[in-house]
Amino acid sequence: MPNVFALARAAGGRWLWPGLPLLLILAGRLWAMTTGGALAFPDEERHLKSVEAVAAMLEGHFELACLHLANTQGRPADALLRLPVAAGQVALEYFWHLPPTSPASLLLPQLFGWLVLALNMALLWRLARRWLPVAAADVVLVVYSALASSQLYVRHLFPYDTALGLVLLALVLLSAPTAALRSPWRRGLLAGTLGVLAFAVYPGYYFAPLLPGAMLLASTGRAQWKRAALGFLAGAGLVVAPLEILTRVGHISYLRTLQHLPATVNQGDFGEGFSFLPRYLWQVEGPTGGLLLLLALPGLWALLTKHPAPLTRVVALAPLVAWLGHASLVFFAHQLVLYGRLVHFFLPFLVLYAGTALHLLRPGLLRRAATVLLVGAALVHLGRFGRAYLALAYPRDVLAAYHLPPTAPLRYLNEGGVGPLLNYSVPPARRFAPPATPPDSLLLVNFTFLYPLLSSNCQPVAAPASYHRLLDAPHFLTLPAYGFEGFTPAMRTQLQACNFHCRIYKVR
Repeated sequence: MPNVFALARAAGGRWLWPGLPLLLILAGRLWAMTTGGALAFPDEERHLKSVEAVAAMLEGHFELACLHLANTQGRPADALLRLPVAAGQVALEYFWHLPPTSPASLLLPQLFGWLVLALNMALLWRLARRWLPVAAADVVLVVYSALASSQLYVRHLFPYDTALGLVLLALVLLSAPTAALRSPWRRGLLAGTLGVLAFAVYPGYYFAPLLPGAMLLASTGRAQWKRAALGFLAGAGLVVAPLEILTRVGHISYLRTLQHLPATVNQGDFGEGFSFLPRYLWQVEGPTGGLLLLLALPGLWALLTKHPAPLTRVVALAPLVAWLGHASLVFFAHQLVLYGRLVHFFLPFLVLYAGTALHLLRPGLLRRAATVLLVGAALVHLGRFGRAYLALAYPRDVLAAYHLPPTAPLRYLNEGGVGPLLNYSVPPARRFAPPATPPDSLLLVNFTFLYPLLSSNCQPVAAPASYHRLLDAPHFLTLPAYGFEGFTPAMRTQLQACNFHCRIYKVR
């Protein structure tokens, strides 16, 4: 007879661990969305192309819709995947007169991003279970979910997690026990489709096809490599050909667009090719990042020697090769730069290295102590990060909270030598009540995207004596994690030293 009570106790235990920490993390991400953040970065406006495409299709303008989908700087697949969400926003505008760029409507694409993050967590756990026991996979899942990088983009409309999720999905499917029953051509078709689709969602992950491609070769006999390669090329063609046709209808070539992308990746410092990752881990992830770095080499060694399966060899070597290749392009060729969004791609694998290293520690007491240390550091740092994250001011959402009309005459002052080019305007809303404060009596300080910082000092602004302060909150770009999104090391230092705040003043 099976011990039913033991099974019940085990199931109940999983509600507490890892269930309770994961539930709190997912709830915290939902709460973060209520404080704004969408369209804070200029790059997020690409999401609106999907909204414009839906509106054009409803009006019968298919060619114009294709133009909107094509005009996304090499991201037509992301625009296509966002069409259902965009259709929901268009419906909100039609039935409830809620503009797609209003903070309330933007909750829909934010929820889409939240769901993608949750699915990525499940995929990472399933990937870890390919060679780790349940307890070790749970540690990998909780540590990854608690990272600052795993929370940072939930407020925004970026394609990074969607592209990453496609790569994780490819690795999970290709490493499944049933995958060996498929022909090399079919496995190649799967690897090529998902790998190239990830690239088409976000071309910054140009190395994404490397991982499913390497997994395909590692799990296929040399005599069948040719058939597998043909399947991979066929899968790539299934993605590229329709996208090229679609964008050509919109009078923009997808393939030609890709030729110009490297020239746009230049906001940063080429000297950070190999130092960017450790700097990011320490300054953004804190002690958790330091522990992940310490465990990386033992974990890599264990994946290559203790778990010499095709999947573990790929997980060990392919991300390492991709990172070293990109860092070399940055440092030696000065062709690309590094961003926090690129580190975001590699962090699941870094956590997998750490989980593998922890699992092999002996004796058991040492393993449990090291596990508690890593998990405790991750959760404590998440609490500190969350407090700072929730206190940030996103200028666009602050303006929306004041219920000002979009045409309100506002006066802007910026510190740090930043010009007025990227000042935030008031977002539209469904209806406007008469503002309690006349807009022309308000003075806004640092209601801008703080790039570039043209001065080496803070250049503080003092409000006239006739004004009193209504709001004073840290500008979102002062969060260290945001400083790794296109800012040079000097600019990151200045963001922290000046501690720019968004302030609103009113005439007395």
